[in-house]
Amino acid sequence: MSTQSSPSLPSWFGRALVEGFLIVFAVVLGFLVNEWREDVADRRAAEAAMGRVVAEIEANIAALEAVAGYHEEVVERIGARLAELEASPEGAEGVLFDEFPRVLPRGVNAPGLSRFAWEHAQQHGRLNVLPYARVSEVARIYEMQANGVESTWRQIVELLFAGPEIMRPQDLGPSLRFTQIGFTELASQERFLIGQYERLLERLDESPDA
Repeated sequence: MSTQSSPSLPSWFGRALVEGFLIVFAVVLGFLVNEWREDVADRRAAEAAMGRVVAEIEANIAALEAVAGYHEEVVERIGARLAELEASPEGAEGVLFDEFPRVLPRGVNAPGLSRFAWEHAQQHGRLNVLPYARVSEVARIYEMQANGVESTWRQIVELLFAGPEIMRPQDLGPSLRFTQIGFTELASQERFLIGQYERLLERLDESPDA
């Protein structure tokens, strides 16, 4: 009975197999390295964007602190003027515009709040690599800024300068009281927003990756 030997593999087969494996390994490794580099770049971009947001929040705090005291003073000035008008035998008839130098010596003095760094971060900051809770908390503060302080001072300006009525004689009592309510709300919102800003900065400083 004759035996048949199994066909032997070509001498180059082993070398080709090793080279093929090395090529596949190099390609996969290249993909992994590129992905790692992109992740690092995205995280650096996100952290840089958040750094600019923190600086913007600090500037907003300074802007609020610069005007909150004045707005509280306006509330007191209007209260004092109302007391004078109520005690005056001539009544409270007058031109509202003429009262502004007395009760608003620096005008409305709206807080110069910024949101550019936050809007830029949302568009170009790769914030998706950061923890959701961290990003959402910052977003909530900026929404509070827009719907609170910024909205209130715009309403005050629109109501004070809405038309020619401020140049006509009228009973000053209702208009001054309404203005006082507006500035009371504005000052309260400013103080509240300062506190919210400061607490946010503390949390971001304590847990930058949380």
